[in-house]
Amino acid sequence: MYLNHVPALVWGQNIVCFLAMCLIYWIVVTYKFDFFSGSKHKTILLSLAMCLILLTFLNPGMEGVHRWISIGIIRLNIAMIVLPIIMIRIGQLVQTKELGLGSIAAIGTVFMLLLQPDASQLAGFAIPMMILIGSQTKSKRLRLFILSVFSVCTILSWVYLDNLPPVNHVEGIVSMVADIGFLWLIMAMVSLAILPIPFLLFPPENAGLISRCIGVYYLIILVATVPGNFPVPLMGYGLSPIIGYFISLIWYMRSRYANQVYR
Repeated sequence: MYLNHVPALVWGQNIVCFLAMCLIYWIVVTYKFDFFSGSKHKTILLSLAMCLILLTFLNPGMEGVHRWISIGIIRLNIAMIVLPIIMIRIGQLVQTKELGLGSIAAIGTVFMLLLQPDASQLAGFAIPMMILIGSQTKSKRLRLFILSVFSVCTILSWVYLDNLPPVNHVEGIVSMVADIGFLWLIMAMVSLAILPIPFLLFPPENAGLISRCIGVYYLIILVATVPGNFPVPLMGYGLSPIIGYFISLIWYMRSRYANQVYR
C-alpha cells in the first residue's frame, strides 16, 4: 500500500491493529484466559455476535448494502469479526447435544448475511455449517432442510451481487502487489494460502470438526475474491479481517493445548 501511495493513515491502522491483536493473543494464550468454555458463555457470546450482525442494518449502508458498523473514522465489517465466534459456538452447541439451538442460530445468521447482502461471507459460513450440522444430526429431514435452504441462499447471494465498486487497497490489493513485481505476487499468494492451513491440516485433537470448518470458511472467502469484489483477508486494508483471524487463532491455540475443550 505504501508503494502505491495509499495514505499512511490508512495502512497505519492495519499495523496498529495487528500489533494490538498480537498483544491480546499473547496475553490470552499466556495467562490462559478462556472465553470459549462454559455453557453460559456459549449462549451469551453467540447472542452478542448475532446481535452485532443485526446492528449493521441500523447503519445507513452503501447502495443498499449493510455490512458495517462505524466507530468514528473506523468502519468495521462485522461479519468478518463475529462469524468465527458464531461458528465456534454453534460447533460447541451441536457437539454437546444442543443441535436445535445451534441449527436455529445457523439459519438466523445465514438469513442476516443474505439480507446484508454479503455473498462471500454467506458462502464462507453456510458451506461449513452444512458440513457441521449435516455430520452431527441423525435426522435426514433436518440435514435435507439445512442443505436445501443454505444452498438456495448461497446461490441467490451470488446471483444478485451488490454493485459496490472495488477499492484498490481493499478488494484490489492483489493486483496492486502484482504491479510491484512477480516475486511479490508469489509471496503474497503463499502468505494468503497459509491462513487456513493450521485449521485444516493441524486441528486440535478434541475440536477437529470445528477447526476444519473454520479452515473451510477462510478458504472460501479467499477463493471468493477471485470472481467477486470482496476484501482480501489480512493483506488489504481493513481491521475486521485481522480481528476475526486472531479470534480464530486464539481459539485454535487454546483448544490445541487445553486439557478440556468443552465444559
